[in-house]
Amino acid sequence: MALTEDFNRSFDPRRENDSVLRIGYASVTHYYDFSARMVVTVYDGYNKGGVAVTPFSQADRETLIAMRDKLIELKGNPPELPPEEAVLKASPKKFNL
Repeated sequence: MALTEDFNRSFDPRRENDSVLRIGYASVTHYYDFSARMVVTVYDGYNKGGVAVTPFSQADRETLIAMRDKLIELKGNPPELPPEEAVLKASPKKFNL
């Protein structure tokens, strides 16, 4: 499920560099790193702090597209997103051990 417009109205997007978009909320900050292909979520001390890392392969594609477009709008130059389908397919041959 993609982020909704109501939710997106409260975020504060900033370009950290050409490939990283920072999205700040009250107690959570998301870093969309398009070079490393991961989302780093940092929680402040109010929530006892912490960091979570989510690879792009586990993130919502529509949100990634929206965040990439926002970074471009802020004069960033992120690389293309990885293909929607895996480049390497699973082998049809099964191993019997």
